[in-house]
Amino acid sequence: MFNKIQIERFRGIRYASIEGFKQINLFFGKNNCGKSSLLESLFLASGLSNPLLPIHVNFMRGYGKSNFNDLILNFHNLDSSQPIIIQLIDGEVRNLNITLFKENQENITLNTDSTNILSNVEEGKYGLKLDFQINDTPFSSQLEFDSKDTKNVNRIVPDNYTESLQCVYLSPKFDFNASIQGLKKIQENKDEHFIIDGLKLIEPRVKDFIFTDNDVLVDIGLNKRIPVNMMGDGARKIVSLLTAVYDCKNGMLLIDEISNGFHHSVMCDLWKVLINAAIKNNTQLFVTTHDIDSIKGLRDAAIDEFDDKIATFKLLKTNDDELKAYHYSLDSLNYSINQEIEIR
Repeated sequence: MFNKIQIERFRGIRYASIEGFKQINLFFGKNNCGKSSLLESLFLASGLSNPLLPIHVNFMRGYGKSNFNDLILNFHNLDSSQPIIIQLIDGEVRNLNITLFKENQENITLNTDSTNILSNVEEGKYGLKLDFQINDTPFSSQLEFDSKDTKNVNRIVPDNYTESLQCVYLSPKFDFNASIQGLKKIQENKDEHFIIDGLKLIEPRVKDFIFTDNDVLVDIGLNKRIPVNMMGDGARKIVSLLTAVYDCKNGMLLIDEISNGFHHSVMCDLWKVLINAAIKNNTQLFVTTHDIDSIKGLRDAAIDEFDDKIATFKLLKTNDDELKAYHYSLDSLNYSINQEIEIR
């Protein structure tokens, strides 16, 4: 499991070095302090050879454009003259350098029939180059766009590298439908019990669930099963969270704003279910929140039983865009909460 990350020039983070990760890691802090960017850095380092990931992290924020000026948005202060650098460390060292390139067209065709000629258009290729290393072994991948047709994308990946790390990123706007295939796998393996235990946090009458026409139907003791969607956002999110833990066995799961869709009264039980599922599947969790009830819920769920598996960090960004992380043990977190010290 990973214990340290170092970030240079990604989004609003000029520099960050955070260490002391455990199996369950919670990051908290004010809005716009860098929580989501930290998770996105972990996501990029989890799929070193996939040049689509820098585009996907923008999609997860609801931004779907991929012109040259859009790719610059991932670089600190919109300065693409220096690479984004991410280093992730556990037993192995994963180094990732992301650079932006633009090539003018060398072969020019003159169209004498054209009546619309612009003076400031540079035709050619542009894109992202990912240079990465695993324990000093170098590889490279590339995402190449055609400026005349941005839908024409060429992905170049190394033949001699296969990513072994399984990672899922759950954004606040998670797609429940993406959980369906994972749920079917859980049911085939007869491991549906921890999904049912999670759903009982929202509806204690839950007995089981089945699939029909890609819908999840839940038995809550009525004369007919009801679609899980009708149980609300909390039920759907529990299913997505636990399915993702299962999918990331021996890997890592990234959860942005865990409290979205949940009432504060279920946070302690939710954390207990998540922690037990993560331990059972050997999944490392990286979670963000700005909600005090999420922090209290983790403290209450873990302080007497899982202290050695939990790390919590308060994130602050300095005036020169260095992301600072202040580590709290569960005891110090508990003391701060009891003393009503501001920890968010």
